[in-house]
Amino acid sequence: MPRTWHKLTRSSSAAISSIFVLLLIAACGSGGASTTGGTAGPAGGGAAAGGGAAPGETATLAIQGPTAVTQKPTGVPEVTCQSNQKPLVWMVRNGPVENPWEANIVRPAFQKAKPDICLRVLSINQDDIAVKREAMIAAGEQLDVWSTNWGGDGFASDRARGLITDLTPLIDRDKFDTARFIPSVWKIYQSEGKQWGIPFLTTGSYVYYNKKMFDDAKVAYPPVDWDDTSWTWDKYVATAKQLTKNAGDINKAQFGGNYAFQNLEGPPMLFGHFIWPEDAYTTGFADKVSVTDEKSVKAFQSMHDLVYKDKVAPDPAASQALDALGGAFASGRLAMNMSGGWGHWSYKGLIDDPNGFCWGAAPLPMGSPDAKNRAVIYTDPWVITRNMKTDEQDRAWEFVKFLVSPEQAAAYTKATGTPPTQTKLLDDYYQQFKKCMKPEDMKKVFEGAFTHGRESSNHLIVKWDSLNQIWTNNLDPYWSDPNGNTAQMLKAIEDQTNQQLQQIKATKGK
Repeated sequence: MPRTWHKLTRSSSAAISSIFVLLLIAACGSGGASTTGGTAGPAGGGAAAGGGAAPGETATLAIQGPTAVTQKPTGVPEVTCQSNQKPLVWMVRNGPVENPWEANIVRPAFQKAKPDICLRVLSINQDDIAVKREAMIAAGEQLDVWSTNWGGDGFASDRARGLITDLTPLIDRDKFDTARFIPSVWKIYQSEGKQWGIPFLTTGSYVYYNKKMFDDAKVAYPPVDWDDTSWTWDKYVATAKQLTKNAGDINKAQFGGNYAFQNLEGPPMLFGHFIWPEDAYTTGFADKVSVTDEKSVKAFQSMHDLVYKDKVAPDPAASQALDALGGAFASGRLAMNMSGGWGHWSYKGLIDDPNGFCWGAAPLPMGSPDAKNRAVIYTDPWVITRNMKTDEQDRAWEFVKFLVSPEQAAAYTKATGTPPTQTKLLDDYYQQFKKCMKPEDMKKVFEGAFTHGRESSNHLIVKWDSLNQIWTNNLDPYWSDPNGNTAQMLKAIEDQTNQQLQQIKATKGK
């Protein structure tokens, strides 16, 4: 899932994810940012690709406040296949939460269900997955099942280059039950009338808020309804101002709110503008991107103002200091954290930690009344390598069906804390937060993102990484400059991005 979530560095979010999900493991007896990067934002803002923070990535951070846990990715031990077994290779990412799930839950259960198949788990450092995968496919080495968004350039690039199998014939042949998935999530990996991936991890974008800080300030909590028109950007800023204290003294500072995610499309979506052509997410290609319009300029200016004008969000120096404490929100120094939905599992451990606090989730605020689809969604799919022999493809498909069976999907959620993609499993998931938020309210907030959002561009735009590099090069200095010129910065991004998009289209299929 993300390569960089925060302007500060990805390591802080990875550490928080590791800390709190590992606390969940200790209490119960493993979450999902893909490593596909994002656009930095003010106060340590950034994007996560994929499903959000990968559960339990390497954490070496000692923090004050919630209990720190340090654990390194373990990998998955190799197995020796028997002579009467057919091998199946499953590529995954290294991580101390997902690796035990793969080794201790998935492999023995699949071995019992399919004793004639030997499941080989190839666990790779996420930053190295793309290179390894490319080399294996080019060399004709066996690689059966993997996730396009765990390393590499994302689903759209892999589909455009012909690396993955159209699953539609297999779905039709086996009468695979597609109705059990969240409808909008199931459709994300459809293109050209075909189904290319089976979603196993998904989340939206939300405002996470510290209930104790709201209670102490006697400020009302944000609403739970995504159609509540009172929850505007101006209301968000006004609320943040009520909750900000001692912003000039990092030793005492309490910040009211920030904007801490997403890809280039994130800010304009809050203000009612979608920067991509409508067919870009289905084709994977775009002729142009539009970020010099009035709404985009206002959106980025509003994010910038959180730090330098409204003074409710930490500046880069303050963010770095809070990063050393485990992150602004987790340390209890930020009242509202506007972020991708990995907070649902990254922050879950705060609820029962003696040094933690109760938190809630709320919709993203409306920058304008027409900002209905304003949430960025992050979904990871399982895919099968293309051009496999029929018997090999059938074995891979059996394994994918096994992974997304209701029983195994529930086991993945329990092990990692990440939300399921299947409707019937969601109600149990919401119960995990009932100590601090009514399950029916959590349901309304969480699922509202899927009816009020769009999938992240890093999954659906071909060669997204080259575009993200342009955005990062322009946005990083902008977020750090109190006098940053928003219109000028966006003009540079639009010109450079459009030039790159034309180059990408010219190399289509290569």
